[in-house]
Amino acid sequence: MIPLAVFLAALALVLAVVLPPLISRARFRTRSPWAAMLLWQAVALAGGLSLIGAPLVYGLSPFGATLHTALATMLELLVAGDFAALVGLHVHPAHVFALCLAVLLGLHLLLTLLRTYVRVLASRRRHRDLVRLLSTPADRTDAAGPHAELGEDVAHVIEHEAPLAYCLPGRTGGRSLTVVSRGLLDQLSPEELSAVVAHERTHLQQRHHLLTMAFDAWYRALPWLPTTRHGREAVLELTEMLADDGALRGHSRTALLRSLALSSSEAGEDDAGTGAAHRAQGATSGAGGTVITTARLQRLLVPPPALPRSAVVAVVLASATLLAGPTAVLLVV
Repeated sequence: MIPLAVFLAALALVLAVVLPPLISRARFRTRSPWAAMLLWQAVALAGGLSLIGAPLVYGLSPFGATLHTALATMLELLVAGDFAALVGLHVHPAHVFALCLAVLLGLHLLLTLLRTYVRVLASRRRHRDLVRLLSTPADRTDAAGPHAELGEDVAHVIEHEAPLAYCLPGRTGGRSLTVVSRGLLDQLSPEELSAVVAHERTHLQQRHHLLTMAFDAWYRALPWLPTTRHGREAVLELTEMLADDGALRGHSRTALLRSLALSSSEAGEDDAGTGAAHRAQGATSGAGGTVITTARLQRLLVPPPALPRSAVVAVVLASATLLAGPTAVLLVV
């Protein structure tokens, strides 16, 4: 059991400190954002399992040769109240501390995820009420105008001069909202506006808000870990790249670039604050948004070649291997 605990501890260290900076700077993320997203999810899940599993396996090591038998033996002793047997099993305070650490860490991660989920749902509900109060459905304002492509009940127009576009997810697709401002309608051409709306609806269709919420909860639970910071920033960038790709399937690259430039031109001075506010209200950061990173802009200006199939397969296999390691230790061994 001790070698398994050491393996999990080493894996947790690699996933928490060594690997995240390398993945966040990897060039392949611009060539295949979904593959990079898959790898980040594997890193997060494997890292969490390793972080909890290492102290758990070490703490249970005196109780048996395998995790299952050790756990069963410990529970039997606890139910029977036979604490004197702990001396014969050579259970030291370090083992008790490791078990408590594993339980507390696991509960902390789960409760933080639950708290983040509840908080985002409440903020999203308030945000949706405000949007419906202060906006007008696009099908009542622009269906016959130059922006007829907004003629759907999920698009709402806010009477504000600042160029703004973002999506507000709902529990179902029918409750999701795409919000644009009057300033954006006045500045963009029909094609450019359509590209912005396609970008936002790609966020909704691919459920990017679930990914960003999970990584945000991971960061809130363990903000001192480099992997949580890198992971949250990387996922925000990757979701925007994926949304860009969704918009480019039906719109020109020039239209999307111009729409991004205009929708972010007045938000540039406080990008981080704007994005944080949108996430706090349960919305995405918008097409212009907060993450027009150098890598994202470069892939829009000069499209990189697609990642070779062999490289994609390698990323998928690496992700599966990362998950298989701690899972096999905790569930099979």
